[in-house]
Amino acid sequence: MIFSFNFIQQVLFFLAAVIVLFLPGMVWIAWTKPNGRDWIERFSDALGISIALISIIAMLFFFLGLQFSWLILFVLYSACLVFLVAAILMKQLQVKKTDLLVWVGLFFALTGMILWRFYQARTLAFPAWVDSVHHVLIVQKILDARGIPATLAPELPIKFTYHFGFHIVTAIWSALTNLRPVDSVLWLGQVLNALISLGIYRVAKQTWKDTRVAILAALLVAFAFNMPAYYLTWGRYTLITGLLCMLPAMAASIELVHNQFRWELFWRLVILSCGLALVHYMALLFFGIFVGCLFLVNFLETIWKKQRPDHLIKWGHVWFPGFASLFGILLAAPWLVRMLSDQAASATVRVIVPTWENFKNSFQYIWYLLGPNFNYWLIGLAGLGLLLAWFQKTEKGVSLWATIMILLSVPWGLKLGPFRPDHMAIVMFIPAAWFLAYGLIFFGERVFIRRGKAFSNFLITAVVLGVLIWGGWQTRNILNSVTILADQDDRKALEWIERNAPVDARFFANTTPWQYSTYRGVDGGYWITSMTKRFSLAMPSLYAYGDAELKEEWKQWITEASEINSCGDRFWALVREANLNFIYLHKGKGKLSPAAMENCFGVAPLYHQGDVWIYKINQDFS
Repeated sequence: MIFSFNFIQQVLFFLAAVIVLFLPGMVWIAWTKPNGRDWIERFSDALGISIALISIIAMLFFFLGLQFSWLILFVLYSACLVFLVAAILMKQLQVKKTDLLVWVGLFFALTGMILWRFYQARTLAFPAWVDSVHHVLIVQKILDARGIPATLAPELPIKFTYHFGFHIVTAIWSALTNLRPVDSVLWLGQVLNALISLGIYRVAKQTWKDTRVAILAALLVAFAFNMPAYYLTWGRYTLITGLLCMLPAMAASIELVHNQFRWELFWRLVILSCGLALVHYMALLFFGIFVGCLFLVNFLETIWKKQRPDHLIKWGHVWFPGFASLFGILLAAPWLVRMLSDQAASATVRVIVPTWENFKNSFQYIWYLLGPNFNYWLIGLAGLGLLLAWFQKTEKGVSLWATIMILLSVPWGLKLGPFRPDHMAIVMFIPAAWFLAYGLIFFGERVFIRRGKAFSNFLITAVVLGVLIWGGWQTRNILNSVTILADQDDRKALEWIERNAPVDARFFANTTPWQYSTYRGVDGGYWITSMTKRFSLAMPSLYAYGDAELKEEWKQWITEASEINSCGDRFWALVREANLNFIYLHKGKGKLSPAAMENCFGVAPLYHQGDVWIYKINQDFS
């Protein structure tokens, strides 16, 4: 569990996280001018740049056939440290006394946010739900291959084309801390979730030039909104990492349109765009929509102003974010082409007009995702803030992006496959935080301005604290019990398997239907492959990307496993077909129970602790 490490270990983990997540990007920040960005904005940029650079280097190593090693990591991070120190000594990076206060405040704010995420994850023995299983497997394969693997074999013999930014960052952090991948994903995932607030601040500050709006939006995301806290229960760590690149890229795009052209800014956006293309494909789509909105709004504005001389420069700036973004995507093309070679069929653009029943079911699910009840109030107030922003002199690109995201989350109309309307809904907290913060500040200042600025600020502060406490109380137990597949009993059983089961062991494990005609595990048996490197019928969901013939064989086995509830002919036929020699069962989970094994000849119990049983199969009885 996330709190099982002592204080010294936790401090060392945090230091390793700072090195991996911030050091490369801080070198970029140190040797470039702030150009109006405050330190929180610059730290957000450093975080996004670090993740992007690590992902880009990993891609280069993959195609050049190179591997990471302790020497390479030491040289790269030592070089970053040398360049950072040199920037300080040469006064390229200047820190004022007032900046130190900002640093201290930011340190305590981020520490509070991270500890809050840890508290929300306090009961987990494994990362939750389905995606976490293959995230851990990929991190383990990166550690084994010392870089991006070509396949996930032998554990899962499929070609690897998944986005890998989160996994390479976590693998490097895991190597530095000597923490096993299953714990690294859970620990570092909560840190990354908390750091989303930096990106929220970054875009809000760039849009409204108001620190109060930016701070409020960041706090709302950390403590009040249901998302992204609820990502914990889904294991959406790759999307979290994508947002950490996407948000600084959005801010850089706004900067590039409205400020004087700078090559540093152009290349920063190129790096962030390239990294984003490797970190998360859906977040890349969100960013592409934003760049299109920014272009459209500013293009029309430039046309409207009839090209007066003072707008000639801006005419050129309208195109720069698109150029930089496309260039970044072009740099990531070797990996994207590899991905599309296997998944091109899923990339579609369609207009959907569902039946009333399908529309109602989809809408109810999306409405559920936007909840619960307290969240409806926050999103409703944010909607008023968005409506207000359309009639004020603010950056309309952000307003148009928020509006389009709302429209795409409705289960009819344009659909950009393989992404669904509910995928748009789960990131709605981003614009909601911005426009709720903007609306609160706007109304607080104007409604109570006659009573003085001090009273207005006091009232805004009181309302904000109330909202944060209310939201925090509602999200303190954010986990959905349905998505917690394995517990501490499973963790002990899997550790027993690692010590006692042969490496060629093949386990029967309960399965159940999931989505897109695939199946998932229901208990610790789902973690056998990722955590112990043994075969389990409850295979990580990426099995669906296997070759057609192999995938069909797996599907037959897994389908049978989901239906078997006794030690009968079907059970023994599956044992022979899949060459199984062990059984993993968790009482109360799945159709095949320990009770069904009591009188099963040819099956002998090897392990029983808590609710978990492990049996040895004697295939002579099959």
